[in-house]
Amino acid sequence: MKINRQTWFLCSAIASVVMLLMGCMTNAEWIEKRIAERQSYFATLPAETQTRIRSGHLQIGDTADDAWLVYGSPTRVYNRLTATSTNEVWSYVSTDMQPVDEFRPVYYPIMSRGQTYWAVDHVLQRSYIYDRNEYLRIELNNKKVIALENTGLPQ
Repeated sequence: MKINRQTWFLCSAIASVVMLLMGCMTNAEWIEKRIAERQSYFATLPAETQTRIRSGHLQIGDTADDAWLVYGSPTRVYNRLTATSTNEVWSYVSTDMQPVDEFRPVYYPIMSRGQTYWAVDHVLQRSYIYDRNEYLRIELNNKKVIALENTGLPQ
């Protein structure tokens, strides 16, 4: 199947706009999207709790569902054992990718007058360093928030 140039350009432009818009959702828009997914639960909450959740604020005593509405699914879930209970911990992690450019040696053989010599050249190679940053930790006991540790939103 052959695609003409105009069709290809139009499809590429539409795909680019869609990808751009998907990456530009604000925190409030993400919260509204999650509220729409669990509208039946959200409707049961008191008005002041609904307002607080819509503004992105979670507090001690809120439920796990409230935490999900505000922050979404955690990156990692694990259990924390204390002297009196086993608590569920939701961890939110961002991954930053930093490019690193460095010169690497490249060795290659050169034949001259029946002898082999090894020459060295240097090429620029890009690699990446991945930095994982836990920016939020929510501790739950019996599906209630008992601790919030916020080190700042991911950059």
